[in-house]
Amino acid sequence: MDFFLHDDPRLPSAWAPWFSHEYITYFSAQTIAGLMALPQVPVKPNPHIGHQIWPVGPNHVDLYKENYREVRKLDPLWSFSYSERNGEFSSEPPLDKTIEPWKVLVIYSTELDLNPDSDLYLHKNQKITGGSHGWRHMQFRLLGRTFGIAPESFRLLMNFAQMALESGNDYWGWRYLSRAAHYLADLGNPFHVKALPGRLLFKYMFSSRKLVPIVSSVHQGYEVYVERRFREGFPPFREALLLGAGEGQAAKSSVSELLGSYMRQVEKRHNEIFYFFLDQFGGELINVFQKMDLESHLDAAEQTNMCSADAARVIFNKSNASALGFLDGITAEILFDVGRMMGTLFDQFSSAKNRKV
Repeated sequence: MDFFLHDDPRLPSAWAPWFSHEYITYFSAQTIAGLMALPQVPVKPNPHIGHQIWPVGPNHVDLYKENYREVRKLDPLWSFSYSERNGEFSSEPPLDKTIEPWKVLVIYSTELDLNPDSDLYLHKNQKITGGSHGWRHMQFRLLGRTFGIAPESFRLLMNFAQMALESGNDYWGWRYLSRAAHYLADLGNPFHVKALPGRLLFKYMFSSRKLVPIVSSVHQGYEVYVERRFREGFPPFREALLLGAGEGQAAKSSVSELLGSYMRQVEKRHNEIFYFFLDQFGGELINVFQKMDLESHLDAAEQTNMCSADAARVIFNKSNASALGFLDGITAEILFDVGRMMGTLFDQFSSAKNRKV
């Protein structure tokens, strides 16, 4: 694998800048020979499978990146808005276009971090996860109760993908699978399966205004760190995903059966990463997130994203460079596990598709 996504000539710069989910999906997909060999599929309209049981946010609009016009050139190291790319895209499906399935998986893997899961009322407890977006992208236990439905999100979208493929809408089959893969990758993030260490919870149980900036700074700070490493072309992250995906493909396991152990494994890594951020970046990083408004109508995910640039300045300050080795090592281990799950998922679908071709 000679490319790093951001320098792959098969992908137009209009689709950039690239974000973590796109890198994760890209490297995992490259390993699956059956997926990479699948022929192009025609772009089709959204069949809206499951829209009654799985509504999308009221502000969501399906954009079709197959029809693009390059209009800007953003700095990838300092771009933090998932919606702002180098290109502008059509809201109408370009029915004269075709595209390779692996590209569909990659370029729509960040779609769920826009509006599909936002501004919805899903559960009375969704405020604990920062809103409806967090409710669909996370699942953790707190004080004996479970918050979030990320495993259900993954399974449902995987089923939607299967239904679309069986109905002959291959394009949306792969696009639904891209969404399913997003949830699957999220379940490999320590901060999506565990909110905070128990000791910290009891210390700040009755002071949410102090607790929220701490938790947000670590969660978003870690995501900013991972994203920056990918954009820098950090070899250990690429190698971890390639090796993991290769192992997942070879194992021929059921991704659904592996889900529980996958989540438990990453949960074990949560506390040491959490306390590393507190010890290394401390009050300076927490102060970045003090501007969050607990009464805002915006999902927490949208608010924390507004703090990303300042968080990056703290984390990647030259004085912290030598300390990042710990994060590099443990994150490579996490990405190996993520790659293994992604490889298992992509092999499952591409093998089934190849048998029918």
